[in-house]
This record gives sequence, C-alpha cells and structure tokens, in this order.
Amino acid sequence: MKYYVKIIIISFFLIFNLLYGQTNKNWENEKQKAENLFNEGKYDESIILFREVIMSSNNNDLKRESYFWIAKAYMSANKLKQAEENLEYYLNNFKDDGLNYPEAVYQKGRLLFLQGQYQSAIDQLNLYKKNYPKHILVSNSFYWIGESLYALGQFDDSSYYFTIVITKYPTSLKKEASIYKLRLIEHKKSELVLQNLLKWSQEQYLASLNQFKIKEKTLQEALNKYKQYENNIISNEEKERFNKLISENQELKNRIAEFEKQMEILKTKIPDEEFLNRLKQLELKEKLLKSKEETLRVFEEELKKKEKSLE
Repeated sequence: MKYYVKIIIISFFLIFNLLYGQTNKNWENEKQKAENLFNEGKYDESIILFREVIMSSNNNDLKRESYFWIAKAYMSANKLKQAEENLEYYLNNFKDDGLNYPEAVYQKGRLLFLQGQYQSAIDQLNLYKKNYPKHILVSNSFYWIGESLYALGQFDDSSYYFTIVITKYPTSLKKEASIYKLRLIEHKKSELVLQNLLKWSQEQYLASLNQFKIKEKTLQEALNKYKQYENNIISNEEKERFNKLISENQELKNRIAEFEKQMEILKTKIPDEEFLNRLKQLELKEKLLKSKEETLRVFEEELKKKEKSLE
C-alpha cells in the first residue's frame, strides 16, 4: 500500500513540475532559439520548436508569428505543400495584426514561383510591390518577377526587371544574381540565333539536296539511254568523257550519302565552340553541291546533243 502511495506522490510531483515548468518557460527566448535554428539551416528543428511555442505558450503574438516562421522553414526545406498551408493560414487570419504580414505577401510570390506557377507568382509579387512599395524586400520582388519571366521564356521583359535591380537597388542582395542572369539571357539569345541560323541552313541545304537528287535521277536516265548507243561509232574521246561522267555521278551519290549523315549529326545539340565550324562546313558543302550541279548541267546538255546526232 505504501508503495502505491509513493508512486502516486512522485507522479503527481512530476506532472506538477512539468506543467509548472512549461507555464513559466520563457517563450520569447524559445521563439528566438527557433529563429536561430532557422538561420543556421536547421529547419526541421526550428519547426519543432515553433510548434511547441504555438501549443504551449500563452503569448498570442508569439504564437501568431510562429506560423509565419514555420511557413518559411518549410519553404527552405522544400516542403512546399506544408509551407503553403501555414502561409495561407497566416495570411487569412492575421492581416490586421501580423507583424510579418508584408513579408508573408512577398513569400507567397516566392512560393508560387517554387511551385512552378510563374504567372501567378508575377501577379502576387506585383501586388506586394503595389501595397508595400517601401518594404525592405521590394528589390527582391523585382528579381523574382524577372526569374518568373525568364522561366516563361520572356527574356526581354526578364532583362528589364533584372536591370531595375542593378540600377535602382545597387545595394540589393540580388544585384549579383541579377548581373549573372543578364549574362545568361544574352547567352541564351545568342544560342537561339545560332539555332535559328542552323535551322535555316538545314532547310536551305535540304532544298538544294532535293533539287540535286532530282537532277541526279534525270542524269541517270540520260546515262542509261546514252548507254544504248555504245555499239554505235563513238570516238575514244567521247567514251572517255562518258566514263568520266559516270564516275562523277557515282562520286556525287557518295556525297549525297555523306551529307545525309552530316544532317543527322546536325540534328543533335552541338556545343557552342563547334557550332560555327559546323555552319562553315555546311556552307562549303552547299558550294560544292552548286559546283557539281553546274558540271552535271553541262554534261547533260552535251548528252542531249549526242542523242540527237545518233537518232
């Protein structure tokens, strides 16, 4: 009996001490500890401590702002669904008295960007800029609008916003990132120009190749017909030219096969350093085609004359 009484007394003492200790805990210090953990990149630990503040503290201000910090911690931990839930709760319930409400509006824009909702992110960040034009994170909002436009492929508009960060907010933490993005955009534009040039060159080349194939087929037919007259009296010089023509025709067939292989190579992504070399090679091949076509045209005319003389 005495044993059970002792157990009950000890249990009561522990429960009382736990409740009393929790009630008298310095929750402002606990919230600060949680923020420090967040700043150290220990997001999961900070979330646990912020949750403890919400569950156990009697300080409504601390509890309210803990939702905001939990949302930021989830965003930093790339747990976007949980971040959205806590951020929306904060935005929907603490518009009038939320100490971090302006930043929460900004963070929602960032969250939408991280979720891949780029146009919605632009709209949200424009709303933030309009409502809080003097807020400390306005320069960051220009940057994230630029990032969203970049993700949408709107490079000129994106450049405009990155330039604003650089020129209007020279002390912004996003200045260096904006400079880098501008360089990336210039590189991207150059790449697109080269790709369009390659596409144009490919199309031009294919058109020339198709025309050549038609002429090559016509010439082959002429050669076959010309061959029918081999038993007639033909000078050695004419025979030599005839054989040379056949050889030229075979060489051109081989060239066609080689060019078609090159076209397959050109369809793949080519590193920038090799890009111009490929285009130069393409131009040389087109010139070669034209030269060969001219040679075939002359021989074709001569064959037609010879046919008429044999008829």
